[in-house]
Amino acid sequence: MIVFDLQCDQGHAFEGWFDDLKDLETQIKKKLVACPVCGSEQVKRVPSAFAISKGRGQADHEKAAKLLGQSLQRYFMDNFEDVGPKFAKEALKIHYGASEARNIRGVSTEEEEKMLQKEGVDFFKVGTKPPEQPESSEEED
Repeated sequence: MIVFDLQCDQGHAFEGWFDDLKDLETQIKKKLVACPVCGSEQVKRVPSAFAISKGRGQADHEKAAKLLGQSLQRYFMDNFEDVGPKFAKEALKIHYGASEARNIRGVSTEEEEKMLQKEGVDFFKVGTKPPEQPESSEEED
């Protein structure tokens, strides 16, 4: 996946994640990309800021990775609805149009992930561990 910086005809800047440049251009041409602020489908790619690091030590790289991880986590927290362990169920509902299309986040089992892949549901995993769940105390009758 590649992140491209985009801008609508109203001047709103946002990012989009695509397989490659051709995928971006195809989706823009088909008007599948819309501004998350105003909904405009008049979208164009704008130059991205980048930097090349030279001569940094391991500690600098670890600090940069931690900051990036925190930024991504904040982005997901602010822009994706937490559906918790119901992720696979909600993803299927969205995929088949039974629920409104929206960004969701949550947890799933390996079996659920295999099933989602088999059904053709697009999703991606972020390398964070789910929060610890308290163990349920089941009593025998």
